[in-house]
Amino acid sequence: MAAHLRVLSVAFDTPIHPWELPAFRGAVAAKAGYEHELFHNHNNETGGYHYRFPLIQYKHNHGRPMLVCLNEGIEELYHFFSQPDWTLNLNGRATPVRIHSLDVRQCLLEVSERHSRYHIRQWLALNEENYGLYTRLLGLPERLVVLQQILQNQLVSLLHQLGHEKDGRVEVRVQHLKDERWVSYKGVKVLAFSLEFTCNMGLPDFVGIGKGCSIGWGVVRRLRDAARIPPA
Repeated sequence: MAAHLRVLSVAFDTPIHPWELPAFRGAVAAKAGYEHELFHNHNNETGGYHYRFPLIQYKHNHGRPMLVCLNEGIEELYHFFSQPDWTLNLNGRATPVRIHSLDVRQCLLEVSERHSRYHIRQWLALNEENYGLYTRLLGLPERLVVLQQILQNQLVSLLHQLGHEKDGRVEVRVQHLKDERWVSYKGVKVLAFSLEFTCNMGLPDFVGIGKGCSIGWGVVRRLRDAARIPPA
């Protein structure tokens, strides 16, 4: 059974650097109120984390910070928008923000026969277990098969967490590995991948997949008319 995914994307006019996204998330969460857990995904009762797909995600697009809110994350955004002052404490500096653009749309989450082409940027795909498997493989085709299976598993999990009752098999094909590089994530060096893939399900632009997806890693964009995604 298909499920409708509501998506609200809000870009702000204040330029920030990509590495400032964690600080931006902290500043927005503080302004909205830490009691509203969807803004930071911490469990206020236990002090740990909620292991769920983040419904409020923080992005960097064309130099601007951006919020991508899904389903009930849209209603939660009221706690930020209702504040009389939108000045954020960003790395110790007072940073006023205003809305640059706002987009609301609805995406139909379903597995179909139609395949669409996507680009995913700076995807943190590997955990400790599959990192060992990936690095032991010497050939690129074998490594792409591993990445393809990981991506497929993550998309199946995404459907499940967003309320979709899967009535078909999710099919993923990695088409082109554009970049593989070491990056710093929470002070640890990890591999990040940028690649193009096809999939038989609809994905909204800017949704994040994989580790760190709430703060700008693993951002998905649909490729239209063989266009290529420019750097953010």
